[in-house]
Amino acid sequence: MSLEKTAHQYLERYAESEISDLDDLDISGYAHCLVIPAHREESESVLRIWPHSDPKLLMILVVNSGTEEDSVSQQMFRNLTTGPSQQAGHLHYIRRSDSPDLIVVDRCHAGRLIPQRQGVGLARKIGADLALALICKGAIDSPLINSTDADVVLPNNYFDIPPLDITTAAILQPFRHHFDVELELASRLYDIAMNYYVRGLHYAGSAYAFPTIGSTLRINAKHYAQVRGFPKRNAAEDFYILNKLAKTGQIEISPGAAISIQARLSDRAPFGTGPALQTIKSLTAPMTDYEFYDPRVFYMLRIFLASADQLHNQDPEACFGHTPEILNWLNHSHLRGLLTQQRQSPNRVFQRFLRDWFDGFQTLKFIHFMRDNYFPSKNLNHICDGTVLPKAHIRDIDSVRWLHRLLTEATDSVS
Repeated sequence: MSLEKTAHQYLERYAESEISDLDDLDISGYAHCLVIPAHREESESVLRIWPHSDPKLLMILVVNSGTEEDSVSQQMFRNLTTGPSQQAGHLHYIRRSDSPDLIVVDRCHAGRLIPQRQGVGLARKIGADLALALICKGAIDSPLINSTDADVVLPNNYFDIPPLDITTAAILQPFRHHFDVELELASRLYDIAMNYYVRGLHYAGSAYAFPTIGSTLRINAKHYAQVRGFPKRNAAEDFYILNKLAKTGQIEISPGAAISIQARLSDRAPFGTGPALQTIKSLTAPMTDYEFYDPRVFYMLRIFLASADQLHNQDPEACFGHTPEILNWLNHSHLRGLLTQQRQSPNRVFQRFLRDWFDGFQTLKFIHFMRDNYFPSKNLNHICDGTVLPKAHIRDIDSVRWLHRLLTEATDSVS
């Protein structure tokens, strides 16, 4: 299905109402777009994201809040909309000579507030829906909906990317955190945890071995429409949209330079970087109190993924009789019953069911099941000294040695 048809159906049925305001604005001539949800930020930090004078870039800023008493967001909105602008509904379109042009969306004043339970997810969706509509109108040339946050600085070559392949659902920009001295240890431990999880999934052979950070997302417009946009969630909207996008096409990592993300304490969302840093910083002894997944959870995932295709023709006991942990999970997750139903389907249909069902969310639940029932999380020192990997349990000890190496190197950098 073409972008035009897919996007038309999405915009007609599922897009946010702000897209209708675009009809009253004269917007055209842009090469790229950049969507930014902004909540309780300083206007100066928002404009530093892309500090270059760039007449080919349109920045779509969704200034959002869940309360009428949010004077910080309202002041940011006033600062960003000072001067001449075109206005239609919630939208202010501002042409600037010293920085990229702006569409500023007012979702921070009375009657326009974001429901608190929908938070950043709805804010991203509003901005991305506007970008999709403008791409379909021909006002923006690139089919990429670039999404970031107000606490980042983008590299100079951010928009220098090769033509987009139609099978690419999303491109993830590399990232690095920069931090103040008091957050250095917490930031490094958090980065280790994120990288460790992704590399663990990669080792296991998971199709969901990629980081899920909203400020690094670059989504193919057609695939964005296919998955019906960002979920309206106050957190993890990046995880859930990537989980859906991975079922429609490839998730790729950009070879370009990393974006710089400011590590900071924050309560803007119930979980994510800000709350995680707060949790780590509150620990009495972070190096010994902060825990990581036992590497054996990834080994169990590797075993399951390596033999899952055989479940169409074989019973679970034949595939996983040597791993009672996986058999127990099959019962707990109710997958055993679903497999019985699906075995009547052709192999192609069965394999598609299994790939779609065992997605990034089910993968995380699998890992948590193994952690909670068999392999409790450990601190860095315990993992790196090898005591969690007895040879009696893991036969292919060399296959997980890279996990030790990763964590040993990481420990050296923070000790």
